Amino acid sequence: MSSESTAALFDQGTEPNNTGASELNPSVSNKPDTRSSSDADHAKAGDARANEDADETIIEPTLRRYFAPEAVRVSAFVKALKDAKVHRFGAADTLDAEGLIAENDRDGARLWQLVANASTLDPVSAWVWPFIQKRVNILVGAQVDLSGQSAAQIIRSVVTAVSGSLHGEDKGRSKRAENDLRLAIAWLLEYRNGDVADIAEQVCQAFVDAKGSADGLVRKAMAFGSKVELQAILLAFDLAGHQTRHAKQERDFERRERFDLKAALDGLREESARRSETIRRLELERAELERLLEEERKKAESDRRHHAHSSSQTRADFSTSLQRVKGLVEEAGEAVQIAMKRADEGSLRGLQAAERRIMSAVDAISGIGK
Repeated sequence: MSSESTAALFDQGTEPNNTGASELNPSVSNKPDTRSSSDADHAKAGDARANEDADETIIEPTLRRYFAPEAVRVSAFVKALKDAKVHRFGAADTLDAEGLIAENDRDGARLWQLVANASTLDPVSAWVWPFIQKRVNILVGAQVDLSGQSAAQIIRSVVTAVSGSLHGEDKGRSKRAENDLRLAIAWLLEYRNGDVADIAEQVCQAFVDAKGSADGLVRKAMAFGSKVELQAILLAFDLAGHQTRHAKQERDFERRERFDLKAALDGLREESARRSETIRRLELERAELERLLEEERKKAESDRRHHAHSSSQTRADFSTSLQRVKGLVEEAGEAVQIAMKRADEGSLRGLQAAERRIMSAVDAISGIGK
């Protein structure tokens, strides 16, 4: 959008454009009907022919046509879009439309009607939500981050921006502020998926100033308001009741969950205490077992050394005894040899046999320990 278009777009000092108001609602007239019955019949016939001609008029399915100086009904424009099977508006068309809005729809009434009745159509949706985002961005200023802040924060900034004009004496500026606020709400709810309760809480501040005035306004609207106002209030109460019930259910659920978590936590604490006691007892038992094991190790080492010493002594004693026996056997063998020299033939054979046994015994004793 050019700077000239932007400046004109937010020039709120100009009265709203009412061009085509009679076309939008031809059945309403502020002037009294002073015609005779005959004249009235002729006039009705002429009006019927005019309506037939209007129905047969082909409307160009472009934004350029919708925001032209001569206003068209939203229903007729929607029909033209559907008949032409338009999926997207062209770049040149959208650029021209932004300039035409600044000139022919300064209060935003036509734009709001398009949003309220045709925002679900693909070509309108593809163009209108980014365009409204630009309007909101210009309205609240660059210091508000529309992509980073929450819907409640954004609508709070919008309410602050339009509150001065919303309740002012200038009807054109007031209407412009009202439509800007409604467009911002529609964008936040439909495009940003904002929370209804949060947005309503912020918008309420723009219409309810004094404490307790909300109750008075609701009572007056329910008692003396139109059917639409009564329906809106009842729907609002139903929504508030639903949200209250939902909040109570969530509160009860959170309480039960908190109690369950507390019980589970107490159980875990008791289990932790039991496990800590078990760990302490096992550590004491391990220390006792380690002490006993060390004592057994020392005892085994002492026994091993004692056994090794005893074995060495036994072997030494055995070796000494063996040498003594060997010496005695050898002496016996020598004695036999001497006796053999002095003995007769009969005794010689017996001594020789004794000598052989003695030598065998010596050999056997000598082989022990080798």
